[in-house]
Amino acid sequence: MGTFLKYVFYLVLIIVIYLVGKGIYQGEINEKTTVGEVADTVESGAAQMAKDGANSVKEEIKDYQEHPKEEIKVQ
Repeated sequence: MGTFLKYVFYLVLIIVIYLVGKGIYQGEINEKTTVGEVADTVESGAAQMAKDGANSVKEEIKDYQEHPKEEIKVQ
């Protein structure tokens, strides 16, 4: 269980670093930005990433239901 939590922590850390870097690159985060504003930016970015991921999964499920792929037979 400890290993799983460690990987979840690393994943969250990578996402936060990515979102902060993206905010800096796009100009949303600069030297005058407060910690609260950075937290709001990271929160909204994480929510948008989760929503995009969920939409992608729904589209793939719908595509598979419309055009099921043949089973792969391993000999």
